[in-house]
Amino acid sequence: MKFELSGKELETFKKWDKEHKKTCEVIHRATTGEFMDAVGYRLEFIFSPTGLGDGITVKCACGEKCNCTDIDSW
Repeated sequence: MKFELSGKELETFKKWDKEHKKTCEVIHRATTGEFMDAVGYRLEFIFSPTGLGDGITVKCACGEKCNCTDIDSW
C-alpha cells in the first residue's frame, strides 16, 4: 500500500508548513539547542482511507494540525 501527497494536497501542505515554521515552538526550541528528540522527527502524516478517497492530516510535534485532504479529487 502506498500513500502520498500530490497536486493540491502537496500545495496545501507546503504552504502550511512554510507558515507554521515561523511560529512553531518545537522548531524554535530545537534551533536554540533547548530541545530535540532522539530521532529529530517533527511531522506525522496521517492517512485515513475511506470509500471515496484518503483523508490526509499532517500533525506537527507541537500539536498543530493541517488538513490536506483534497475532496475535490474524490
